[in-house]
Amino acid sequence: MRIYILFSLLIPALCSAGELEYRCVVRTELSLEDDGNIKPYPRPIEIGKLFSVDRVSGKVISAPLRNLTAAEVKVLNHGDKDHTFELLSVSSPNFGKATTDFLVVQEFVKNKKKPFVAVTSSGEVYSGICE
Repeated sequence: MRIYILFSLLIPALCSAGELEYRCVVRTELSLEDDGNIKPYPRPIEIGKLFSVDRVSGKVISAPLRNLTAAEVKVLNHGDKDHTFELLSVSSPNFGKATTDFLVVQEFVKNKKKPFVAVTSSGEVYSGICE
């Protein structure tokens, strides 16, 4: 019983916030236009939305980057004090074409709040903060 109590007290101290999971909020929502420019959505629907990223498996819970049913989810880089966290999600082909999402979190930023940018194959660009 004493060992259980000791471990239950030590485990939270050994894990830092964001070590296994990011919790992110969308602050910017942009769209790739036909002329090649990236512009704000006229009526953004994702700003303020929260999503979570499992840093081990790469699974993303909640819109706009939900990938729980993706055919392939690959953490390309787990990120550290010198490198970004990078995640690629590829969906199953719908009507003959697959879609992709690419998420980059600047894990190397020195504070607790880490900026992110995400790009989808349909031309959407999201940015915000992960903790």
